[in-house]
Amino acid sequence: MNEHAAKQTLRDLGERNILDHLIAPRFRYQANGIVGLGDDCAVIPAPAPGQSLVFTTDPCPTPVVCLLEPPDLYHYGWLTMLINVSDLAAMGAQPVGLLVSTVMPESMAVQEYERFLDGLADASREWGCPVLGGNIKDGPQFTATGSALGVVESGLVMLRTGATPGDRVFVIGTLGFFWSACLARLNTTTTLYHGYVQELNEALYRPQPRIREGIALARTRSVTSCMDSSDGVIGCLRELAMRNGVNIVVESDLLRPHPAVKEVASTAGIDVRKLMLSWGDWQLVCTVRSQATCQIRDLMQSLGTACFDIGEVQAGEGTVYLREGDRLEEVTNFANERFSGTSFFTHGL
Repeated sequence: MNEHAAKQTLRDLGERNILDHLIAPRFRYQANGIVGLGDDCAVIPAPAPGQSLVFTTDPCPTPVVCLLEPPDLYHYGWLTMLINVSDLAAMGAQPVGLLVSTVMPESMAVQEYERFLDGLADASREWGCPVLGGNIKDGPQFTATGSALGVVESGLVMLRTGATPGDRVFVIGTLGFFWSACLARLNTTTTLYHGYVQELNEALYRPQPRIREGIALARTRSVTSCMDSSDGVIGCLRELAMRNGVNIVVESDLLRPHPAVKEVASTAGIDVRKLMLSWGDWQLVCTVRSQATCQIRDLMQSLGTACFDIGEVQAGEGTVYLREGDRLEEVTNFANERFSGTSFFTHGL
């Protein structure tokens, strides 16, 4: 790339060239009756009889990896797709498409914005969720907001409500890899098992939504409530307990840490359960009818996905407890909760 191209800004291109030469080549999509970029609105055929549409919208926060090393907008693109399709997964929905609105300073380098688009395009291909349109606007700082659309069979929609005493509590996905990867990066004296470096890096650089798992769970008709863990496993448990007017009891001896997670926690002097129950790993947290636990385990094993039965739903009034032997203690809230002292958006790491 020549020096002029390397120094080119979005102002040098202008709106029309940004749309025609940066966005359209990556995201022009016309298939299955869908008309994407190029018109005032995307056109999507009505769902088949017996299907429901589900919608979600989320702004992209600062990716944690950009706080640990020089920022790369590629991670913003990946995360903009991830945070939205993960919500679809929690409902058991298949992604149909994503709309993305970005605000960019006119002084932003073209190469920087292309990195964002490349991250978005890679995630779009990996999870089968085409970018169908959106908006671009000039402004004082870069922001990205996505709105995703999915489809699910009407009778299979998984909601946050429906849990009843006796249900088991499952976490679908790894526990603690994300924060283990972060702490390992911050503590250069940590020596991780070589066999787990790639897995930890994946959790940090290319976190995955549980789309296949969500669709498969919904089809079992055995899930009584579900949500994605974007704000943390503990945040999910508290939300499900309060929404359903029940208590959730997590069994400490069922929180079996992965060796790499255990090592990082020990080196950092942190209770390993905090790494396992915090946010960043993009799991699904769900309650399951007790008679279906073996079915759920076998299903996740067939998909090659980690699956943890961590406790039980009990009668109560919306509290989460941790049981250690004969002791039962209420779990402190350390979720990434908006408008609170634990909000990553406001207070950072």
